[in-house]
Amino acid sequence: MSRPEPRHSLRSGLLFALVGPLSAVLVLGGAVSYGLANYFADSVYDGWLFDSASALALEVERTDDGPFVDLPAPTQRLFEWDETDTTYFRISGERKGLIAGRTQPMPDVIGDVDDYHGALLYDGEIDDEPVRIARIELPASRYGEIVHVEVAETMRKRSGLASAILASTLLPQLLLIGVTAAVVRRAIRRGLRPLHSLAQRLEARSHRELSPIADEGVPEEVLPLTRSLNDLLARLQSAVTAQQRFIAHAAHQLRTPLTAIKLQAEAVIRESRQDEIAPLLGALRASIERAARLTNQLLSLARAEPDSSGDRPFRRIDLVALVQETGADWAPRAFARGLDMQFACEDEHRPLWIDGDADLIRDALNNLIDNAINYHPGPGTLRLALRRRPQPEILVEDDGPGIEADQRDTMLRRFVRGTRGEGSGLGLAIAQEIAHAHGGELLLEDGPRGKGLTVRLLLGRELGNRRRET
Repeated sequence: MSRPEPRHSLRSGLLFALVGPLSAVLVLGGAVSYGLANYFADSVYDGWLFDSASALALEVERTDDGPFVDLPAPTQRLFEWDETDTTYFRISGERKGLIAGRTQPMPDVIGDVDDYHGALLYDGEIDDEPVRIARIELPASRYGEIVHVEVAETMRKRSGLASAILASTLLPQLLLIGVTAAVVRRAIRRGLRPLHSLAQRLEARSHRELSPIADEGVPEEVLPLTRSLNDLLARLQSAVTAQQRFIAHAAHQLRTPLTAIKLQAEAVIRESRQDEIAPLLGALRASIERAARLTNQLLSLARAEPDSSGDRPFRRIDLVALVQETGADWAPRAFARGLDMQFACEDEHRPLWIDGDADLIRDALNNLIDNAINYHPGPGTLRLALRRRPQPEILVEDDGPGIEADQRDTMLRRFVRGTRGEGSGLGLAIAQEIAHAHGGELLLEDGPRGKGLTVRLLLGRELGNRRRET
């Protein structure tokens, strides 16, 4: 047994759709803020590092022994002192070597180098800790040889300042996202409240209540839903009304032959003379046949209903063979009525394949032929024809009394009988429903040469002469 697919929450979807982009903006803003925080921290501390190197450069003097720096120990300790970072400096001449400061050389220039007011600033490592180094080169023309003044500082304060700037930027944004999510969630809940109210109203309804749903107070976005529901309810109401009317008509139609059967059976029981029983049994048989025929027509009509025929898969059928077989079954009765029964088809030896329900099409043709025979006074002609183009259609033509043009639409309704008052009034209605089930139509027209009636049963498209499927 397959598991049902997980249901998606509209509220969660809306919340994610609104808060998701805000979170993405927060991440992007965090990345931009981090870059800006590092930039401003570097700008501030690079300036201080350059000032420190420049201050040391001012202490370099030229003497007969070469460059010299008079930097007392207290001054040196004051220069190097810092609560957070460690500061290193080194002053060295190109020939003289170390003049003051760190005995070990500063890290070489590797990677990116920034030119800051004539000084070189770059990153390096001292004792496995990242440092920022400022190097100023003093000219040989002033000091007798090239002098390098280098100041290095660890990057703890820079990282701390960047983190502080980033936190001061992101924390308000996080708070704003949280507040926005809460406000949006509440707004979504309030916006979906009409849907909950609509669901409660529908749940409280009886299955017999098919009146339209009131759309007062329903948001504009929900109106298409309520209108679609009202349209569905209207169609259901129409279907229920039609079903009730059909049941009422069917019960009324069945009551007459059943009553006749009852009365005739009672008459047979009361009759003691054998010569009088035979006519009564004949009438009883006729009533039974009428009731059976009416029952079969009701079943055919039920099968032809759209909801019923949709459950029956169509198959490929040869319309030529079906019409020939059905017509042959009715030939004896037509001849007994004095009717010359004919069949005409273009290229009748070539099959005409369509997708359809053979039983339903046979029911429709049976009803049309039965009507033509019953309403024809005889003698005369009954003609079956089959056309292939532009759409497959079956024609039942007779030269009987026909139907007046202004009454033809009425005669297609259920339980509407002809002027002679015979039959159940279902034959044409059944044929029309079957035509609709096959994507076609039932048309009533004048008979040949303006006499009688021509019934055209239009069906679906032709499938061509492919090999018949089994």
